Amino acid sequence: MKFEAIDEKEFLNPYYRKKPILEAELNEFIKALKDYKTSLENNLKNNEDSLVANALSKFFENLHFECEIKSIHQGNSGIDLALKKDKQIQVIIEAKLPHSKEFFSQSKPNCKALHECILYYLRERKALNSSLKHIIITDFYRFYIFKADLFEELFNKNKYFKEAFENFESKNSLFKGNTDEFYKECEKLLSSEKYLDSITRKDLFDEPSLKGVFIDLKPILEQEKPSFSKLKPVFKIFHKDFLLSEFNPNDANSLNNAFYKELLYILGLYESKQNSKLIIAKSQESEEEQGTFYTAINSKLKEENFETILKLLILWLNRILFLKLIESNLVRFNDDKNLKFLNFKKIPDFDKLSELFFEILAKERSTRKKSEFAYLPYLNSSLFEKQSIENTLEISNLNNDLKLNYYKNTVLKDDKCKTKKGQVGLLEYLFEFLDSFDFGSDDEQSEILSQKELISSSVLGNVFEKLNGYKEGSFYTPSFITSYMCKESITKVVLDKFNTQFDLDAKDISELRKSLRKEDKKAQKELLNSIKICDPAVGSGHFLVSALNVMLSIYDDLNLFDEEFYLEVQNDEILITGRKGEFIEYKRPSTPKDKAHLIQQELFHTKKDIIENNLFGVDINPNSCEITKLRLWIELLKHSFYQSFDDENYHDLKTLPNIDINIKCGNSLVSYFETGKSLSHYRSYKPIKSYKKI
Repeated sequence: MKFEAIDEKEFLNPYYRKKPILEAELNEFIKALKDYKTSLENNLKNNEDSLVANALSKFFENLHFECEIKSIHQGNSGIDLALKKDKQIQVIIEAKLPHSKEFFSQSKPNCKALHECILYYLRERKALNSSLKHIIITDFYRFYIFKADLFEELFNKNKYFKEAFENFESKNSLFKGNTDEFYKECEKLLSSEKYLDSITRKDLFDEPSLKGVFIDLKPILEQEKPSFSKLKPVFKIFHKDFLLSEFNPNDANSLNNAFYKELLYILGLYESKQNSKLIIAKSQESEEEQGTFYTAINSKLKEENFETILKLLILWLNRILFLKLIESNLVRFNDDKNLKFLNFKKIPDFDKLSELFFEILAKERSTRKKSEFAYLPYLNSSLFEKQSIENTLEISNLNNDLKLNYYKNTVLKDDKCKTKKGQVGLLEYLFEFLDSFDFGSDDEQSEILSQKELISSSVLGNVFEKLNGYKEGSFYTPSFITSYMCKESITKVVLDKFNTQFDLDAKDISELRKSLRKEDKKAQKELLNSIKICDPAVGSGHFLVSALNVMLSIYDDLNLFDEEFYLEVQNDEILITGRKGEFIEYKRPSTPKDKAHLIQQELFHTKKDIIENNLFGVDINPNSCEITKLRLWIELLKHSFYQSFDDENYHDLKTLPNIDINIKCGNSLVSYFETGKSLSHYRSYKPIKSYKKI
């Protein structure tokens, strides 16, 4: 069996990879590295146990791990170093002296160090330890790190290793607990055809391998001041969030309070609690007619109307946030920050912003006037058509001279890294604020002080949900709940439909996939298209987004995609990997036959088909309908692709096809009494009123 080194990018959860690093934590890590280097140098002439006790364990203790040296289980030989949590071993570390012949390497993975790790892992699993997260093999400089799931699949669940371990544990076997004999058996098995053939593979071309990440600390320890870009992946991997799996990916989609509160402040709104409900109202700054967006709109209306102001705020915010996502796509696809356009330098006033909306993005390239924004794609969407409410007020009519004090807890910093204070123009403040967050640009080279917190589409959905529920309050259902609901319900429908249509008796999706014929792929897709999924109180569209991703996952599970790739859905985000587990990221292609381009194109069109054929929603609140449409457009935008390849000065992105999104405004409840009419003349009205107060 060979070792396959995985890039840190692919080894780490994408949300965890993007999580900003606190400066204090990084400094603590740098100090721990320096202390580790000193301890190693002082103990290099000593034996393995001394290096573990005086250097390696101290290093992990300085990183706040609970360590146990020579962790012994029932009198057996001990694990060199175990990292524990809640009294359970979670990380097994096997250490060998530098230059030891027993050490693991890419050229010699079948070695004693690996055999020992297999034995320790199997012992822990026999003792019903289900908390294991990682296995590490190290010579104190080089670290090979494997996920426990891999050991579970390759060894604990494998019949040949199970048999070898049972014989080793049995007093009546030839092994009789002799570890050297067990290690010899491991060496034989790892190179045997029968074992390699017994491993479950994704496909025929997937060669069995030990997949893990390789970290060499030596170059970093030798540098006086290693760069942040070099330290970042090492910091992430040696953190408790990773090694003990303490990072919760659901947190990445939870509401970012810093973003939400400052955005409300700029808009001129605030959130308060009334009768146990969180509602949105006019802020104190807007009451004092400070330069918020609320004030900017209200000053142009004949009379104040909160509903009208909020509709305009949501409409314009929808457009701006959507453009922020377009901007991040352009930067990511081309690795070029010069393509940014949502900034005060390029858009110094509301007239210019209006021109961008209606004269550039809403028009095809041939009908546009000359502009510095000529490189931007045509957005074929009603989102950039003038809405009826804009007959009341257009964004170009807003006052460009309005000033607003920076929010007291603003995320913005000055050149000396201190919180910004004083007054700033409204539009400049909005652009600067939005640019302080990461909308998906994937900037891996940012230094510690310029890191940005990720604002995912789910986080935006959370913000929209709150703005939308300004009267009655709102509850945002976490992604893992909506994903579970959709997976359970949609999978059952798919099984029922396919079993009936193709006369099968599949019990689950895996069994269904094995039963389907490749020749029937077209009929299978048509059957999936016939499924109707409706949310009768659609809110911000979160349920439909989860349904979209579950449907995509089912397309993948049933092998209905033409291109070859693996699809995984994590917290309403889609991860695409190739045969070897490498992440496939879309970049501007030079040819239409580019592999990532073909995958991106197929995902886009499949999403489009699902949105058009499968997803339906109703809400009594017209704002909800617009927000849901935006959420679905954003999901399409994630897989936008280049339609032409010749003109480097124009970004011909396929972004928003002119599709009919099945989201309708109306009351999905059928009422016995007419809504909107008084019930005071009914005798039972008062008792019902009393009952509601209980």
